[in-house]
Amino acid sequence: MNSSDQDHGLLVITGATGWVGRTAVHELQRLLTPENFLERVRLFASRSGSILSTGYNDLAPFSIPVFPLKDLTDLAASEPLGAVLHTAFLTRDRVAQVGQDDYVATNRWITAQLVAALQASPAARAVVISSGAAAVHDHDSDLDLKSDPYGVLKWEEEQLLSSLVPRSLVLRLYALSGRFIRDPSRFALGDFLLKALSRQPIRIDSTNPVLRSYGHAGNITAFAWRWVLSNNSNPIRNILAATSVTTDLLELAQEITRVYNLPPVQSSVDPAAVPNRYIADTEPFLAALSQHGLVSMSIEDQLHDTTRGLSNLEQSNICDD
Repeated sequence: MNSSDQDHGLLVITGATGWVGRTAVHELQRLLTPENFLERVRLFASRSGSILSTGYNDLAPFSIPVFPLKDLTDLAASEPLGAVLHTAFLTRDRVAQVGQDDYVATNRWITAQLVAALQASPAARAVVISSGAAAVHDHDSDLDLKSDPYGVLKWEEEQLLSSLVPRSLVLRLYALSGRFIRDPSRFALGDFLLKALSRQPIRIDSTNPVLRSYGHAGNITAFAWRWVLSNNSNPIRNILAATSVTTDLLELAQEITRVYNLPPVQSSVDPAAVPNRYIADTEPFLAALSQHGLVSMSIEDQLHDTTRGLSNLEQSNICDD
């Protein structure tokens, strides 16, 4: 990467206090000096606040402001954006909390803020953090918003932002690991690691094998920034499944049991049952990492890195105003 690439335009992260967004902040600090970071980087979330830096081991943590997403359009109108890494979105579980109409309206409002900002900065690059849930709609002739609001809205956002920004990259997440995990009990990996920390056996209640493709949030966002800051504006694929390893959850539980020396896994899985699959081909993402000089983190290292976040040491530095 060239310093000239680093010195042009603001770098924006939306959803900066979430799991992927917080990781993106951490990884960008590895690439920019503290002075350059504070000068060029703008963080946005649902409301204003601040977070503490985590990427400079030789410096005392310093405060980084977080702005409300509603202010993004005004920023883009006043200063040129070099790139946007977009992670803001209400996740699938929020449908039940806010109701489908509000869920759809809120996510479309979020997308509209990005559209307006990118229209004001047509030279900007964009990385859209999406979901494997969008992949099932790639060949749909009739999108059914009512039956799958999350997947359809993700797919619509991918298409809209990709068509708007010639230099764009969509990264679809399936299962995720990494130290800035939020609400760990919601996720199989988080739940397994919570059991490990309390020295309890991991229990799997599903009778069907469960297959998941994992990506490490640090690998994913490090790759995103290296693509943004490189001279190569053409990704291997415009839409990329950000996965590096596919595993059966029983095998994952057994690996965690081995690493943390736990009692044997308690499982009801019938190996002959039809598997529950949420997986993707890992080879394209592994090739993309290699193209930018990155090596995929091993599954054992992903476990240790995710465990770091369960103590809340990495997340306790998020403050809302």
